[in-house]
Amino acid sequence: MRLLLLGIFTLCLPLGLHAQTILLKDGKTHSTREIRRDGNFLFYKTQAPDGAPSETVTPLNQIERIDFGDLPALNEARQFSKAGNSVGVIEKTAEPAAFFRNYSDVSGNQWTEVMRLRLPALAVAGSEIQLTELQSQWTPTGDQEIDTAYRLILAGRTDRTGAHTAWGALAQPGASSLSAGISWLELGNAALQAKQWNAAVRAFLSIEVFLPQQRLLQPKALLGAAKAFIQKGEASKATALLEEVKTEYPSYAADAASLLK
Repeated sequence: MRLLLLGIFTLCLPLGLHAQTILLKDGKTHSTREIRRDGNFLFYKTQAPDGAPSETVTPLNQIERIDFGDLPALNEARQFSKAGNSVGVIEKTAEPAAFFRNYSDVSGNQWTEVMRLRLPALAVAGSEIQLTELQSQWTPTGDQEIDTAYRLILAGRTDRTGAHTAWGALAQPGASSLSAGISWLELGNAALQAKQWNAAVRAFLSIEVFLPQQRLLQPKALLGAAKAFIQKGEASKATALLEEVKTEYPSYAADAASLLK
């Protein structure tokens, strides 16, 4: 029981209280379980030779890198991503996103990885509040694919006409970027609304063909294609896709089952 409680406590700790390794430019290394940033300074707890804890302050320009370790929340988010569970990814990346944004200019930060997980999840299942928070917290990652995906998601909320033009330009056969996947998803949804069933099928299945690695986009795309096949009167094709959803993406099993009725 004691070990169980310790494990729960560890998982619930604020990210700044997890183990960090600070590498200084002078070659020194400090291990700590607590860091916080104040402007251009880093405050962190170290242990004195007598075992007593003490707080050290170091200017950020003297820090070579911070090794933030492998955060449990990000491990869980990766597993949710593989399962296509966007809601789970959004939940598990919320705190890492807030934390690493504060260190996005520090070598060793995981801001880009967090956004690589979080952006497609938000594109699929993000609420208006969550998308507003994304805009208020956004810091460019320097990764062209991620930064373009962010701009595309933002355009989808603020400039639908411009976004539609971008979707058409990005959703080209053979494209394998996250932005292309988001574009196909949006074009598929637009085609469904316009009752253009063939166009919807082409858009949604392009995600499965060209972006199989984008697991967070797959279930929504398969469900969308199944809806279009049902409207086209091709029930067997729809059933095959829905059975794939039920098997590969358990969090969407109920959605698939409702379409199978």
